[in-house]
Amino acid sequence: MSGEANKPENKLETETIGKIVLIPPKGILEKHRDTILKKLNGGDRKWVKDIEIPCTQSFSLLELVVDDSCEVCPMAIEFVSELAASCGYVTVKIYNISYVDSPFPVRVTPSFRVNSGYVFEGMPVSEAYRCVLEDQLREAFIATHPLAEKLLESLRSFAKLNNLMRCPHTPSFKKIFYRLLKNIDVYGYPYCPCRPLKIPKPDASREEIYELNKDSVCPCTYALTDVKLRGYCTCGLFWSKEAVDKYISGREQSYAYALKKIGELSKLFTFEELATRILTGESRKYLEAWIKALEELYTLLPED
Repeated sequence: MSGEANKPENKLETETIGKIVLIPPKGILEKHRDTILKKLNGGDRKWVKDIEIPCTQSFSLLELVVDDSCEVCPMAIEFVSELAASCGYVTVKIYNISYVDSPFPVRVTPSFRVNSGYVFEGMPVSEAYRCVLEDQLREAFIATHPLAEKLLESLRSFAKLNNLMRCPHTPSFKKIFYRLLKNIDVYGYPYCPCRPLKIPKPDASREEIYELNKDSVCPCTYALTDVKLRGYCTCGLFWSKEAVDKYISGREQSYAYALKKIGELSKLFTFEELATRILTGESRKYLEAWIKALEELYTLLPED
């Protein structure tokens, strides 16, 4: 695969390499052209290795903003190149703001925007980078999916009709919701992620798959029975009020000290007092004490 210069996009100099558009092919983008080619041609997957990425038609555009002086931008270029190589639907546009304006407001580089609607900043360089990137991609997929609100309203209606509540652990709820949206994209329906999907043959149509699995379209026909048996359905999406109350009570006991600390801090530090001190003096001193107290509180918080 080789780079092929295209006509300027919006009068900007561009170059398209596979599904990656360089805007413009100068500076850091020119320097890392070979890296992009290597990734698109099956080079080592470092950044998307072991990361679950959406790879559906609802995850179609990823924009990256870099600049020539950014030390971590080369890693971001590798990341989006691997993403383009791994995902059949995604198109990547990389803007070098050393030469052109960013298509969206940025505070730092690298900055990413998914489907023109979800922005996240920075390239994690710690050992936990895979988890951070995976979370951001999942959040972007949910936030920009065209059917997310319709599905959410359907789940809310079912829960209200049956006096149920959604999973009280937000990260777990988002993971389940993400799976439902992916199943809509891939199979046409939000099949329950905890039940094995029956595929009659490799080239089965969506209609054929539906006929074998319509009982597991969320809310599945087993949800109410599951809730009666254990307090929540098998995948954990719907809970009884009693089960949620028990869960919250357990969290209150486990993190009682942190909750007490929050109550104390809310009396010591307020935005109203900060605003007053901006007018009367010692605002920085006040805010520094606030930040120090929050840093101490951070160590007490759960890992989620």
